[in-house]
Amino acid sequence: MPTVGHTIANIVVATECELGEGPTWDAARQRMLWLDVDGQVLHELAADGRHMSTKLEQRVSAMVPDVAGGLVGIAGLDVTRFDNFGKAVSIIACLPPDGDGFANDGRCDPRGRLWVGTVDRSDAKAGSLFCVADDGTVTPIRDGVALSNGMDWSPDGTKCYYVDSLSHCIEILHLGPDGLPVGSETLVTVDLLPDGLTVDEQGGIWVALWDGGAVHRYMPDGRLDRVIKVPGGFVTSCAFGGPDQTRLFITTARGGLPAAKLRAEPGAGALFAIDAGVAGRGYTPFGHRVRGLMT
Repeated sequence: MPTVGHTIANIVVATECELGEGPTWDAARQRMLWLDVDGQVLHELAADGRHMSTKLEQRVSAMVPDVAGGLVGIAGLDVTRFDNFGKAVSIIACLPPDGDGFANDGRCDPRGRLWVGTVDRSDAKAGSLFCVADDGTVTPIRDGVALSNGMDWSPDGTKCYYVDSLSHCIEILHLGPDGLPVGSETLVTVDLLPDGLTVDEQGGIWVALWDGGAVHRYMPDGRLDRVIKVPGGFVTSCAFGGPDQTRLFITTARGGLPAAKLRAEPGAGALFAIDAGVAGRGYTPFGHRVRGLMT
């Protein structure tokens, strides 16, 4: 059996996020962005190590850079433009109020469209996954969703790796010429709850395990390649960042942890990182247009 490498992540910023989430690298401004969703705070770590935080007026579940230099976030069911001071500017689109009535994680596809999923924790699985364009067009691309979470694309853009946490699996969504799904299959099933994920330039899929205290790297054939131990409470998501995008940043959460666990892991809710030894594939800002492609 092939050897699986193990590494322990280190604290980079000792935040105490109730629900740290949504890390993404803003290449234009050379900064890592992440949220404390329940604390309603936007965090920023500059390439020179400066940490800044901005209090938000509302609960935002994901935030991505906009091609125009601002930010786009998901507030409740509204895809919203924000300025760089965390103030809502305008609503781009509203998602249907199915399931629990709010959206969760989101990330832009290689064409600059924001993919975002809604949540339904009942057995009805009334949530969905949507694709939102910068003109406000909302395209439903998957229904029957319980707890939509991580998503990212293969380096060649032909696949999207997607997590519905309550299914306990990482799915491969095969994409057609318009970049939307034409079929799907299961990459790997896990016993724990998979959460956010990201993809590196070699096609490796890094998945945060909410209740597993770790991030796993899977190869495109589903083989487990590396285990990153994260002593930070609940492990929520991960993203590559830094000037060469070879640092893997990992968000964590402390909300809901029992007192004994908080004492054992005082770094719960912090931002962690490792030197991954491989670069991320990069993240596309909202509204980016691919030359020659109109969809």
